[in-house]
Amino acid sequence: MAAETQTLNFGPEWLRALSSGGSITSPPLSPALPKYKLADYRYGREEMLALFLKDNKIPSDLLDKEFLPILQEEPLPPLALVPFTEEEQRNFS
Repeated sequence: MAAETQTLNFGPEWLRALSSGGSITSPPLSPALPKYKLADYRYGREEMLALFLKDNKIPSDLLDKEFLPILQEEPLPPLALVPFTEEEQRNFS
């Protein structure tokens, strides 16, 4: 059968040349990675933490009876701004 007499060609061409005794000094340059469009509104950790204001008041739109059971007077600070407890520090180190 013709399929049995053909050699299998796995891998890139430069790698096959190396395994067959060819002399190639280095693999060819990779094509440039496609540039992906990043999100228009993209924020890092520091920008998100800077948006937190401790003295912000509850928006008047949320003072409806529907949201009262889940509202808090004092907002919780972001966990990145809360210092570790002694036990957490021990576990972290």
